[in-house]
Amino acid sequence: MTEKISRHLLNAVNTFSDEKIGVIVYLSRKNALNGFEIVKEYPFINAVGVKIAAHELNRLASFKAVKFVTSSSKVFALSGGDNENKTSVFQNRFSMTGKGVGIAILDTGVSPHIDFCLPENRLSVFKDIVSGNPDFYDDNGHGTFVAGVAAGNGVTSAGEFSGVARRASVIGVKVIGADGEGSAFDVLDGMQWIVDNKDEIGVKVCCMSFGATPTDNSDPLRRGAEVLVREGITVVVASGNEGINALKTPAISPLVLSVGAIKNDDKVAEFTSRGLAFGRRKPEVYARGVDVVSVAANSTYRKMSGTSVSAPYVAGACCLLLEKYPSAPPWRIKEMI
Repeated sequence: MTEKISRHLLNAVNTFSDEKIGVIVYLSRKNALNGFEIVKEYPFINAVGVKIAAHELNRLASFKAVKFVTSSSKVFALSGGDNENKTSVFQNRFSMTGKGVGIAILDTGVSPHIDFCLPENRLSVFKDIVSGNPDFYDDNGHGTFVAGVAAGNGVTSAGEFSGVARRASVIGVKVIGADGEGSAFDVLDGMQWIVDNKDEIGVKVCCMSFGATPTDNSDPLRRGAEVLVREGITVVVASGNEGINALKTPAISPLVLSVGAIKNDDKVAEFTSRGLAFGRRKPEVYARGVDVVSVAANSTYRKMSGTSVSAPYVAGACCLLLEKYPSAPPWRIKEMI
């Protein structure tokens, strides 16, 4: 039954035989895994999350309804260092502001910074997959920074550090913890929530400034992101910060807009992950990703570098396009970008 188990998991059978690990199981039908600890359900990709002792993987794979078993990868927020020097985030040359467009930030959370709350409160909906808290917060700061690049209005700085779509509605989905790390379990849970509630919350753009090492052709983060695209959501993903031939998932997907970083001299930042994925050159687009200033989780600003910074530039630009062309499907927005 090893052909139904990801190669990334096969070593675990011998290495961690008694240790429980998280796996994602693709199923041909529901309720087919009696006797196993199902901790998550992902109907949008026909899969479940299971906690299992590694030595039981072969038994799990032997179930007729099991199509494939892959790992629940570790997920990391894709940022570099920061310091206190400040340069302008973005000079918006367009008349559009992103008004009426909802952007979901899947990240470490979003803090209720003044740049999202005045003169109008644009913090729309918050879903905390990690801890279940009902109110907007960010115990890391990464997600708040990303949201600021995409949709901060710069009111605290008198407009000096405004983001791209300064009137877009911000939907916060916390899938990454205070340490900047998460799991595919929680990210998929966040994606499932977006699919289930997309019409109610009005999401049109989804920004993912995180990444994981791709598992295989059944990579669950890639599959999940592609479902969002098919549901009419433009998905923008940071490509990664590990250089050539080190693309992260879900940026590898042909359907998403993957984004690399350029320096202030308009040259590609050396750390940008880039290369071929599914026969396509990735990332498709580059944006500023070095020494960018955006909002901090408190009431101030901070500087950061990384493809995490670049992705929300493009996500914000997608909001502007969707304000002008509200019926445009994701493929058309991707084409225009």
